[in-house]
Parts: sequence; structure tokens; C-alpha cells
Amino acid sequence: MPGSTRILVIGAGTAGSAAIRELAQHEEITATAIINAEVSPYNRTLINKAVITGLVDVHQAHLPDPSAPSIRDGVRAVNPLEQTVHLRSGARLDYDALIVATGSAPRPLPPSIASPAALNSGRVTHLHSLDDALRVRAILERTHSPQVLIYGAGFIGAETAGILRDAGCRITLAASSPIPGITAFGVQIAEQFAQAHQGSVDTRFGHPLTVLDLLGSGLHAVFADGHDVSADLAITALGTRPDAPAPWNGPILVDSRLRSGDHENVYAAGGVAVHELDGRTWRIDHWGDAAAQGTHAARSLLSAVGLGDDPGPYHPRTLYSAQIHQHHYFAAGHTSPLGIPRTASTDPLVLTHEHAGVLVGVSGLDAAPDVMGLVPHLHTPTPKTLTAEFHPSTYTP
Repeated sequence: MPGSTRILVIGAGTAGSAAIRELAQHEEITATAIINAEVSPYNRTLINKAVITGLVDVHQAHLPDPSAPSIRDGVRAVNPLEQTVHLRSGARLDYDALIVATGSAPRPLPPSIASPAALNSGRVTHLHSLDDALRVRAILERTHSPQVLIYGAGFIGAETAGILRDAGCRITLAASSPIPGITAFGVQIAEQFAQAHQGSVDTRFGHPLTVLDLLGSGLHAVFADGHDVSADLAITALGTRPDAPAPWNGPILVDSRLRSGDHENVYAAGGVAVHELDGRTWRIDHWGDAAAQGTHAARSLLSAVGLGDDPGPYHPRTLYSAQIHQHHYFAAGHTSPLGIPRTASTDPLVLTHEHAGVLVGVSGLDAAPDVMGLVPHLHTPTPKTLTAEFHPSTYTP
């Protein structure tokens, strides 16, 4: 790549901002961020933790401007063969290398469940964007002792249930699984969270939502067992899916250096990137890991153009946490379902997650020091001191 190397970064959220910061240190390249014209980048972790309850103002959630030139426009499509990005405005940008950091989108309810009247009422929402948070906050502010239905009890649903309960809402937490959150937390921790939910909020576990309709000025939800619930607001928390422009229109499969497996000079980082380990794919969609992936993708790119050392394969090791009722969940690396869980401690509960004799993840309840103490051992042979009891999951999705 002779002369100045032209690098485009699509997205300026966590992963994109981290990539731009890394690239901006090199004068030999020209890096440009493409930012959606309709949305200023923001800290997504604050949406359910603080924005919905008014603890922070919307402007406090915004991220600083990228440390590189930027274009405010939407991306219509990428042509990896021609190495061009086509914008919604009609402009075309050429690149020598591209980093896609477009994140994820919330998984919708199955189309047969919610009526058009319910969907158009403004009372049914995800909790993924600042607009979602403001919609929730507006309903909470104008409703006395609001009744909130949260459908989905994974990471966001579980944490939000406790946050809104503490804010004075009456909560019904529902999930189709009898033990929700196994994919997010693993079976042992999910079982403890199920007990905590049942002691703190109304729960509807093990029965899928079948109908969500508008009844008067509120919502009427019906479950597969015939049980019904009235609500002022319904929040769907069914996880996320990768969100990339054409030609991907979904996930981008990457190798260990976060390079696209299908297109030359294309890298992906954050919630849009899908990784592979021994024939199994994995994806992590949380704030700290997105930043680490953005930095790693930029370093891999810089190595490819002769401006840095090879950063080696990407291994997740960033800590993340959630406060769920009386429990503090702490984790790092690969947790369920990629790694085999073993109990390293029962009081407090600490789980190690192993793959082929290597410690790939660690998680725990009310065990932050224990979890942090194992992080330096991630992605190395499992320490022999961890003579743990094996607890295989018998859960079948």
C-alpha cells in the first residue's frame, strides 16, 4: 500500500472509537470515521443503569467526538471487491482497509405476538438505544406506580428488573425458559438468579409470551399457559444480533486477528464480529470487550501495513459485571456455553470455564476479588491449584 494508507472505520461506538484512537497515533495513515448521521455515539451501558431512571442526563451518556476526521452519514453498502463504501447520501468512499464496528441490534419479538396497536402505542420497546431509554423514562414519569412487563431474563432483562423495582415500579419478569439466563450466565448462576428474581419481583418463567395487545390505555399480555398480565409498559430483552451493512446484512465472521474470513482488507470488531474456536462460533456483545476488540483490530491492521507488530490472536479477558437484586455478578473471558464450567469455590460461588485444558473464562457471584485474581491466568493452561468439581449442564435449549 504505497503512500498514505486510507482507512475507514464504520461506527463510532465503543469498538469504533477504540480503533480510531489506536489509528490516530500514526501519521502515515489517513483514518476516517463514518458516523450515523441520525445518532451521536453514546455509552450503551448507561441506558438501563442510569438513563431510564433519570440518574444521568442524555448528554452525559454521549461519547466524545472521534480523534480523527469523521463523516456524518449512513452506510448503504460496502463493496469489498472494489474496496468502496457507498453512503446513503450517494457519496462513494474508497479505502485501502476497512474496520466495521457497527455493533448489534435487539432481537425482536416473533411477529405473531404483538398486535399493531400495541407496537404503535409507544408502550412496547427494547432497551438498546438512548431513544429506548427516553421512551421508558417518559412512561415512568407520567405513570403512578407503573406496572412493567420485562420479557427476557438474560443480562439486560435481569439487571433492569432490579433497577426498575428499586425505582418504585411493579415488575413482572417473564421468560420462556423455566431457568432463564443459562446462555448468559451458565446453569448454576442462572439457578441462583431465578431464585433471587422470585423473591424480589413477580415472575412468569417457563411459559412463552403468546399475545401482547393494547387494551384501553394499557397493555394486555397472555402466556402459553393462559395466564395474563396487565402492564403500562413492556420491555423486550431477548438479546442482540450482529448489525452490519450489505453485503453482510448481519454477522461478519473473523479470524483470530479480527480479519474478515471472506474479504481482503476488511476487519470487524465488537458486537458485529463472530469468532471461531475449534469449529464453534462465539460472539461477545459488551462494552469492555468491544473496546478491546476495536483496539486489537486496529493493531492487526497496522501490522498488516507494516506500521506495528503482530498483536497475536484475540482472546477476551475484559471484566464485566451486573448488579442483579442482592447479587453482584462478575465475569471475564468466555463463559457459558463455550467453556466447560467447573466449580472453583462455592462460598462465594466462583466458576472457571475451560476449553481443551485452557482456562478461557471465569465468573462468580459476590466474588469480585476471586474473579479478578483469576483473570491473569485466562487463556493459559488451567492452574493445577484449581482442583474443581465438574458440573456439566444438562440444559437443552
